[in-house]
Amino acid sequence: YKQPRHKIVIGSIFIIFALEITAVTMRTMISGRAPVTNMYETVMWVGLGSLLFATILAMFRKEKLFLLGGLTLNPACLFMMTFANNMLSPSIQPLVPVLRDNFWLSTHVTMITISYAALALSWMMANYYLIRATLKPVDSKQTAYLTSLCYDCIKIGVVLLAGGIILGGVWADYSWGRFWGWDPKETWSLIALLLYIAILHGRFAGWINNQRFIPCVALAFLSIMMAWFGVNYILATGLHSYGFSNGGLAFLLTIFITQFAILILYYLRKKTLPN
Repeated sequence: YKQPRHKIVIGSIFIIFALEITAVTMRTMISGRAPVTNMYETVMWVGLGSLLFATILAMFRKEKLFLLGGLTLNPACLFMMTFANNMLSPSIQPLVPVLRDNFWLSTHVTMITISYAALALSWMMANYYLIRATLKPVDSKQTAYLTSLCYDCIKIGVVLLAGGIILGGVWADYSWGRFWGWDPKETWSLIALLLYIAILHGRFAGWINNQRFIPCVALAFLSIMMAWFGVNYILATGLHSYGFSNGGLAFLLTIFITQFAILILYYLRKKTLPN
């Protein structure tokens, strides 16, 4: 960026943070609890969290691509909150008894949701590479650099997701008398965590090279979409029934189809390039 444009971007981010934190604070004051009890509120947290992580990583890595990802995810979440009324209800409803514990609600659910934000940012980085590599060749140096950007996001997301799952188990033991019960929400959260751990381990051990790592990251986020939206809109069963909603099947199918289309075009492009 040139200096004047840089100041405009930073100023805009601070304004966005101020407005969204004000909205979260007001919703908390109105409801008297942490705003993380329905799909509308989780989308709000992912939008805010993605921009927060993007700003922090951009400051440490001196890389504007993080801001590009955050400034794409944040408006996308706000767009969903504003216009997807059939899928996301902004109403504040009374809590079921199991959720009437502000400590666990504010720790477990918030940590899980914020982990989605970091992993969504890695997904944006991965798809940026896939689309860019489909349009024109990307050399190995650029591939390694973009891989490192995804890697930074995933490390944050995996730590938060693991912590959220552990806290959820403690809360489940406190509320339901068992730490783990293979509830669909629990199962898909564990599937997502194990997938990301396998990807990180594969890269660290040298089993997954840079060109394979990024498609794996893009596909892995589909497990997050299943844990986040799929359990609520498709399976609609289990002890986490208080989060179930209607109208999200078309949205989820669109995400899956679009992701697979991007990957297919990427691999078709790779086949046309000389070895």
